[in-house]
Amino acid sequence: MPFLRAQHRLAVPLIAALSLLGPGRAVPSPPGPPEGAVGASPERAATPPEGAGVDSAQPAASPAGGAARKQPETLLEFAAAGGPLMVPIAACSIAWVAFLVERLIQLRRRRAAPPELFRAIRDLCAARPVDRTKARAAIDSQPSAAATVLRAALERLDLGREEIERGVNNTAQREIFEMRRNVRVFAIVSSVAPLLGLLGTVTGLVQAFREVAISGLGSAGSALAPGIYEALITTVGGLFVAIPSLLTYYWFMARVDHYVHEIDKLVEDFVDACLLPEPRAERGGVP
Repeated sequence: MPFLRAQHRLAVPLIAALSLLGPGRAVPSPPGPPEGAVGASPERAATPPEGAGVDSAQPAASPAGGAARKQPETLLEFAAAGGPLMVPIAACSIAWVAFLVERLIQLRRRRAAPPELFRAIRDLCAARPVDRTKARAAIDSQPSAAATVLRAALERLDLGREEIERGVNNTAQREIFEMRRNVRVFAIVSSVAPLLGLLGTVTGLVQAFREVAISGLGSAGSALAPGIYEALITTVGGLFVAIPSLLTYYWFMARVDHYVHEIDKLVEDFVDACLLPEPRAERGGVP
């Protein structure tokens, strides 16, 4: 049949070609695509996908941008990174230091309740009757808050106990006011400094989220992280000033109260010694 003869003619050259290969030889397969690139031509595998160059260049640009922005390391650099509200916080710290030095000088024991004056008055009270001339000399030799209150009592000894108490109370109130006069500054600083820090943090967060809104969510991390920690610097600064200022306020108030208690006790003993001819214990236990 013509069809079978055509197939026979095609098979003869194929058998001859296979016989030339010899036993154990395999027909070489045509070169295929490289491993991992099944179904892709060499030209297409070598060509990067569209936009790959742009994406690979973006991570390389981000470290360069981060290196260009120097992060604060020292305390002064951190304070400068906090923004303009660090200026009033720094002013609060300067006010705290200035009034701390001023109150330490004004509330020394020699200016409020000198030990020499206390010893002299107690010696005079023990040797009854009280020598008013020596008492006045002792008071004038130790100018202080205690001396001022004692002088008010000494000048009213002949007016009766009620007048003495009224005059001593008025004088003592003025002296207490003078001793507490700049102590309130520490309470003001301890209240204002944290509020300034909180205001700086809120405004910093607003600025950070504004930059994210402008640049987009793709750079949210790089825009938010510096903005947030720089905004929190103002809160740290405010607390750094407020905490010692609050402790200073309570310490000075306790110191003034201690002086007031000592002066009150001394004046009471002095008035009793001047008005009573004998000590209370020697008068038959009269209270």
